[in-house]
Amino acid sequence: MIPSTRIVVALAVLALSSLAPPTIADEGWVPLFDGKTLDGWAVRGGHASYKVQDGAIVGTTVEGSPNTFLCKGDYTDFVLELEVKCDPALNSGVQVRSHVYDKDDPDSKNRQRAGVVYGPQCEVARKETGTAGRFYDEGRRGQWLADIRPEARESFRDDGWNRYRIVAQGNRYRSWINGVPASDFTDDVDKGGLVGLQVHGIAKGQGPYEVRWRDIRIRELKPGDEVTSPEPPEGFKAVFNGRDLTGWEGSPAFWSVVDGCLTGKADGTLKFNRFLTWRGGKVGNFELRVKVWVSPTGNSGLQYRGTERPDLGESVITGYQCDVVANRPDYNGMLYEERGRRILAHTGEKVVIDAQGQPWAVGQFPLKVFSPDEWHDYRVLAEGNHQRHWIDGHPTADVIDLDEKGRKLDGVLAVQVHVGPPMTIRYKDFFLKALPDDLPLIKPRDAAIPPDAPKVAPQGQDRPRKPDAE
Repeated sequence: MIPSTRIVVALAVLALSSLAPPTIADEGWVPLFDGKTLDGWAVRGGHASYKVQDGAIVGTTVEGSPNTFLCKGDYTDFVLELEVKCDPALNSGVQVRSHVYDKDDPDSKNRQRAGVVYGPQCEVARKETGTAGRFYDEGRRGQWLADIRPEARESFRDDGWNRYRIVAQGNRYRSWINGVPASDFTDDVDKGGLVGLQVHGIAKGQGPYEVRWRDIRIRELKPGDEVTSPEPPEGFKAVFNGRDLTGWEGSPAFWSVVDGCLTGKADGTLKFNRFLTWRGGKVGNFELRVKVWVSPTGNSGLQYRGTERPDLGESVITGYQCDVVANRPDYNGMLYEERGRRILAHTGEKVVIDAQGQPWAVGQFPLKVFSPDEWHDYRVLAEGNHQRHWIDGHPTADVIDLDEKGRKLDGVLAVQVHVGPPMTIRYKDFFLKALPDDLPLIKPRDAAIPPDAPKVAPQGQDRPRKPDAE
């Protein structure tokens, strides 16, 4: 076995964090669309129509018109966010750092015409094309500027709104669709230019088709600003930078960053579970949100309020865990205690743990299947001695822990690779919100256990629960 080294981030780095490059969280957003008027915007290139309806800009095709763009501003380095909804029969795009030809030049390679918009375009297209979020050089080179990441090819929603995030910084361009990283490339041609919303030209006898945009905002960047993954929700902070394992500690034999994801891999030879631990401090009362992808044979978990136990092996953490289990729905999202009381609540159980440490099932949630090989949103909320888990907004565990000797009210945050078959686990958009330390504890009198409540079946004696019909 290849000897592993530990990735250690010195606490001194945290103490000197004020010297690190500022992040864009320090700056404010500026709306480009007020939701009511098209003030400040100009139509270029064609004669498709644009209007404001229900708080959105609506672009409508006009037969015989070339590509048309609604344009605004002159921007250099920035983060642009917007939502777009496009008729599946149409395609569209978002121009960035773009320009307008000021004269005709029939001898040019692209037969340029005055008024035509040209420059980098982030594609808006139906899912089956696999190109939404990819960049194209509109009106100039007439070619794709980069490929698109495989995981983003199906991220566009044909029947709903899609959230786009575009970062242009120096010679680097990046895009996200609905939180999924799409493109990441460099191109030295354009240093700045306009933002444009495209209504594509259509063939004779087609249409009319519509494309809509809303919630359009921009954040201009200063030299030294650092842009990583999508910004945390209000009140949260990112605990993973999307680039490397800075701020985390564990064995590089199992943990790395691949395509912007915190990635754990095991080859099936593990003798005990291994963990990657966050070094940003202990967590007590908190809310955690993270996107999770697990392979079909995968078994992992979000360890929280954990205890480090180097006496049990390298990178070993004990304590509460929100399980990530690919092939057993009644384990995926459950509350497990690593090297402790073990199963505290199967997925789909509402539980009270009595003062002696016995869990009792006092209620149930519907049991759903969350398929492996897909991204899912995991959420953990710990408030005093009350812990709750969700996957994709659906509750999976709700536990009140009255066991004063067995419970923990704070500890470390970590992620796990598990013994067993070969596996891969990926985490991204890892956001944490600290809650007040003085939240009240639930007392036994407020968490009555009904006399007919069954004990939570211990591991090894629990029969798999079948998912409920949807």
